[in-house]
Amino acid sequence: MDNVQKLDIEGARDTVEVDGVFGVFYKIRVGGEVVRRGKGGWDVPMRNGSTSKLTARGLIPGFQKLYLDNTPIYAMGAHVDLGMRILMFLPFILILINYFLGLVLALVLFFLNISVVKNPHMPAAVRIILPVANTLAGGLLLFLLAGLLYS
Repeated sequence: MDNVQKLDIEGARDTVEVDGVFGVFYKIRVGGEVVRRGKGGWDVPMRNGSTSKLTARGLIPGFQKLYLDNTPIYAMGAHVDLGMRILMFLPFILILINYFLGLVLALVLFFLNISVVKNPHMPAAVRIILPVANTLAGGLLLFLLAGLLYS
């Protein structure tokens, strides 16, 4: 699976790529080298000798939009429809079963669901069923753990 997306940045000295577009975490590469994030974003050297700033905006991990000097360049997860984005948050109902263990398990399953929902190589039915099945299995696990802890 090709997890790298080349960004269309006119005037960049080297190729600029996003590595990890189908996951939660990503890296920016300029000319094949990973660029460290500086103050507010990544510096992209331009052909004319100047430097542009590549920034990311967005609250949901893995679904940020990348901007080059306040111009939209790339939206990660733009191919995911609203229904699947809502299914990613389904594990947070586990907090109703047990607050602490439910929150920990919900966070783990939420990050797992992001990778599942964003994967375009996975059939759409599996991308829908897997977050639901994971939440049901997590709920069963919490019921079993709560029974062991409080008995």
